[in-house]
Amino acid sequence: MNKSDEQEPVRDAPGRGPGSRATREKLMAAAAELISEVGWGRVTTRAVAERAGLPLGSVSYHFRGKQELLVEACTNAFSDAVPFEDFAAVAGVSDLIDLIGAQLGHELETTPTLTRLMFEAMREAERDEMLRERLGTMINGYRQAVVQAVRADQQQHVIPATVSAEGVATLVTALGDGLLLHALLDPGTRVTDTLDALRTLLGLPSGSRP
Repeated sequence: MNKSDEQEPVRDAPGRGPGSRATREKLMAAAAELISEVGWGRVTTRAVAERAGLPLGSVSYHFRGKQELLVEACTNAFSDAVPFEDFAAVAGVSDLIDLIGAQLGHELETTPTLTRLMFEAMREAERDEMLRERLGTMINGYRQAVVQAVRADQQQHVIPATVSAEGVATLVTALGDGLLLHALLDPGTRVTDTLDALRTLLGLPSGSRP
C-alpha cells in the first residue's frame, strides 16, 4: 500500500464549513460506489478521489481518515435511499408494509448497489464499533417511527393493545431486511405473499400489490 495514499495529514473540523457540503457529498457517493464494487477493505482514498473527480487532498481535508469517510458514506447512502421522513409519515402498519414492499421491489428490480453496500457494512460493523453504533442508532430511529405507527393502529383498535408495539415494530422492520436477503439468494421467494401473510397475522386488511 502506498503510504502517502492512506496517511495524508488531517485538517481540523473547523476547516469544514457549509460551503464544502457539495465536495463531501461527491466523496461520500464515490466511496459508497467503491465499497459495493470492491469491498470495504480494498477501497483507497486515492480511488475515492479519482472516482469523485477531486484532488487526493480533498479526502483528508473533509474527513479524519479513510475509515471516517467510509462510515459517513455508508450511513449517508442508507439515509438517502430510505428516507426517515417516509417511515415517520406512515399512518399505520398496513401503509408501512406497502412502503416496505415498494422498496423491496425497487431494490430487486435494479442493480442492488445498496444491498451490496449493506452486506459490506454488516461485516465491517463486527470490527468497527463506531460503524456499529451509527448503524444501530439509525435502525433504532426507524424502529421508533414504526412504533408510533403501531400505537396509532392500537388506538384505532386495528392491532390489539395487548401486543407490544415495540415488538411489532421490530418484527416488521426485521422482516423487511430478512425478505431482501431471501429474495436475493432465492429469486423464487414470494415477497408479496409473505407481506400478505404478515398482514393476516396482524389482523390487517389486504394491501395493494406492487
